[in-house]
Amino acid sequence: MRSRQRRVSVFLQVVGLLAWLASAVSSIVLVVHDESRDLRVVPCATIAVSLAVITLLVPPEVTPLPALSGRRRRSVAAFGRLVVRVCWLLRGLATGAAAWVVTWNADSAAFQPLTAALVAASMTLATAGQLGQHAAGFVTAAEDLRGRGLLNRLGTIVVAAVTAGSAGLVAAFVNWFWDRAGEPVWTLTREDWGLPSFVAGLLTGVTTFLVVATIAGAVGVAMMSVALALGPGNAVGRWLGAHSPVQYARWIDSVHVNVLGFTYSGPAVPTERVARSIYRGVRDSSGVLHPVFLRMLSEDVLAAAARLLPAGAQEPWVSLRAVGDHEEIYLEFLPAGAGPDEPRETRRLHDFAEAAALRRLRTGLPSPLEGLPAEVRCAPRGTPMGAGRWTDLGDSTVGEPRAANGDPLEPDWADVPVRDDLIREVVRHPPGPRRVREQLGLPQVRW
Repeated sequence: MRSRQRRVSVFLQVVGLLAWLASAVSSIVLVVHDESRDLRVVPCATIAVSLAVITLLVPPEVTPLPALSGRRRRSVAAFGRLVVRVCWLLRGLATGAAAWVVTWNADSAAFQPLTAALVAASMTLATAGQLGQHAAGFVTAAEDLRGRGLLNRLGTIVVAAVTAGSAGLVAAFVNWFWDRAGEPVWTLTREDWGLPSFVAGLLTGVTTFLVVATIAGAVGVAMMSVALALGPGNAVGRWLGAHSPVQYARWIDSVHVNVLGFTYSGPAVPTERVARSIYRGVRDSSGVLHPVFLRMLSEDVLAAAARLLPAGAQEPWVSLRAVGDHEEIYLEFLPAGAGPDEPRETRRLHDFAEAAALRRLRTGLPSPLEGLPAEVRCAPRGTPMGAGRWTDLGDSTVGEPRAANGDPLEPDWADVPVRDDLIREVVRHPPGPRRVREQLGLPQVRW
């Protein structure tokens, strides 16, 4: 069976490679022979069929792994699988039709509403396919289609449709730019100076690239200037920074500048002002955090906890217990007048001002084999926190409690998480905690 699957995989890869080659050759033919529309039928059809084949070569998943699936009625799951397959086939047809319209009308600078409609239809079908996967049992298939995520998806579809419909305008702009930047250099070097074609072409290419780099650099500097002025906490600033041709990134002790793929990196003097500026965007990021940002997050958490402490209470700590979408936040402290060996008082916080900082602390402390910690705790330095994996950060300590032998502990849940939350934890933060994988019946991860 495995040998047969490998043969099928190799066959599909060969078909995909042939489709890409056919599309590339047909595109070259269209550029070279663009005089007669009758001669363009074959290459346009070849490009359309090739792109449709390439789209259909990657079939979507229709049946989730049993351990990672949600509970669905059999009829609902069957309907979801049907929706996924139908949307996949229609996407292939829409992609091929859009490629035909774009290539056939490439010499027109007018806006192409049919192309825009086909691209919008293709992306809408992809979204409908996600909803079909959700109905088929994929628990997390439609998570980014709620609230703000749905608005972002709709905005992406609109932008992609307008861009595709303006493909002729883009081609006209490229021709206009070539007439003013590339053609004069070619005429000067080849015809006036009499240089060989290779040398003239090389000089023309270099000059064109320098002109493009200069324009892109000027636009990129303007975009980055606005982005830096707005700051990483502003959505418009983040978008401008992400899409600028010039990328500028200042880290704690280094600076990185990228212009059209050419990168410069160098050391920089770390300052508290720069760290605070970068910190504003930390909560929107993911992955391991620099100790400086862990310290700032823990300071914010403890400052919010201090405002909730009763008079005279001491040795506070705040803990987040989380899996999937299930979260529980607790504040623990010694009551006023209590000794260090007396029981601590525990309060569950249903509305904590720095819950986002706690979540970011959790995603900043991953384990290669265990995923994210099930519980992350933050306390002033010197507070007894028991066995665990702790990191001292100046005046605070953060980490996760563990058993005496170093194994992660199952949190003492007030409300037991549901199975969908366990699935979300594994899918979002692989490989997921060992205890979660055991509960789902998944194999354990080993080095």
